[in-house]
Amino acid sequence: MTTKQKFEVEDPPVVVLANGRFAYRVQCPWEGKGGKTLYAFKFCSAEAHRQFCAKQEPMEVEEPVTMKRTNSDDLSDAEGEQSPSSKSPSLER
Repeated sequence: MTTKQKFEVEDPPVVVLANGRFAYRVQCPWEGKGGKTLYAFKFCSAEAHRQFCAKQEPMEVEEPVTMKRTNSDDLSDAEGEQSPSSKSPSLER
């Protein structure tokens, strides 16, 4: 059995739970048995979720990084691949 302990947090992150409800989710300042990380949840409104997402959008505007292949990459990949005819023979009757 657990005892209810309280702590205060400013600007907690809002998550969408598996049942579709919104909740604040914060790591507890203490550990559980066996050193487990514990999280505290508290239900919140859809408006709180919209406000949280609005604050997060400006940070997530970064463009995705794309890797370009060079000719040397193509050659190294080709050396490791086998042609279809050099694969292990199939057993036919």
